Amino acid sequence: MNTDTETHVLDLEPVQQERQPQQQTALAVSGSPADLMLRAMSQGANLEQVEKMMDLQERWERREAEKAFREDFAAFRGENVIIPKTKHVDRGRGGSFNQAEYDQVCGRLSPALSRHGFGFRHDQRFGVRRVMAEGVENDVGWVWVTCHLEHRKGHTERLELEGPPGDLSVNTPTQNMQTTASYLKRQSLLAITGTATGGEDDEATMRGIDATGATEAEDPLTADLTAGREASMAGMAKLTAWWGALDAKKRGRLQKDFAGLRRAAQEADRAN
Repeated sequence: MNTDTETHVLDLEPVQQERQPQQQTALAVSGSPADLMLRAMSQGANLEQVEKMMDLQERWERREAEKAFREDFAAFRGENVIIPKTKHVDRGRGGSFNQAEYDQVCGRLSPALSRHGFGFRHDQRFGVRRVMAEGVENDVGWVWVTCHLEHRKGHTERLELEGPPGDLSVNTPTQNMQTTASYLKRQSLLAITGTATGGEDDEATMRGIDATGATEAEDPLTADLTAGREASMAGMAKLTAWWGALDAKKRGRLQKDFAGLRRAAQEADRAN
């Protein structure tokens, strides 16, 4: 019995000796910071050294996640998704145009984004913003929306848009804010994914033409819009003052132009 046991042990020893070098080789060929950290700990590294290695690991993972995001985003853009404008909006003398709807944007973008490892979500917040108009401060209702474009490897990019609520008399204040939130969600998702809508400039070219063929010059809102454009060229302070001076009806009709005016004002501030 003792002889059999000794023979059995002798048979196992060469197998263990063969596996050990394979494990060491696998560790040696891996150059990730995590493996370097384990190796440092096995060699008696102190806590400060281990923390530095952990920081290195985190930075390395962030860079790898961002690289994966860029590569997959380029592949997604290759699908060239175009969102059709399926809703006709008639503003009477304010003009008529076609626009894309938020559900259409989500429905067409979600499958393509998912194929390349992306997801998206929105945060929205309703509140007020204090603005100065003609030397008088007023609290104006305001909507904030943040679009998060998230990748399966962990990298996320964000885009925040904001603006005043609509002012349709048939809506409650909350419904008017939700209308703006829906618009901002649609626009932020299109912008962060670089997605175009069909007939991208329809709203600009069709504005100011009513059913009788009246031109933009006859639209009483044209002068207000021109003033808004001039204000945006002077920066956000001037634009905010111009917006606050408008009555509720004009703000409601000019709401769709405000996002572009705000971007122009921000560009003017950065240039100065």
